[in-house]
Amino acid sequence: MSDAAGRSPVHDAPDADLVEYLVVVVPDLGALDRLVPALRELVDASAIRIIDLVCVTRSAQGGGLTVLELEDVESLAGLRDVEGEVGGLLSAHDIATASLAVGPGSSAVVLLVEGRWAARLSMAAKLAGGRIVGGERIARRRVQTALESHTSSPGGEW
Repeated sequence: MSDAAGRSPVHDAPDADLVEYLVVVVPDLGALDRLVPALRELVDASAIRIIDLVCVTRSAQGGGLTVLELEDVESLAGLRDVEGEVGGLLSAHDIATASLAVGPGSSAVVLLVEGRWAARLSMAAKLAGGRIVGGERIARRRVQTALESHTSSPGGEW
């Protein structure tokens, strides 16, 4: 069942083929408030659904990791009404692994999201007897190198 805008209700089970995690690192917990408008926009546009979210902060001294739930981070108060209802899917191991990207003295939000932007592709694959089986973000430096190489070659302008 869908709402008037054609979006699926939050309580629908996520499409398991479209779930990914994202780690967004910022200098401190207070800076997370700048992510709220973008995340709200993505959720409101049904591009993503947040199905789990935790914040982590790594101490500058000793590198200890503190894990905080959404309710405990004031800078993310604007997301409390858009967080998905699933929650609890990120294990301690998942959080520890994702937090390896968080340097000393930094904070991050670890999101588990359903990439709803790809729902039509997922459904088409299922109707064809297949499914989406993978995807990966390409390291920034590899993309930059490829773009620089492309734009410096003859005819390589965008």
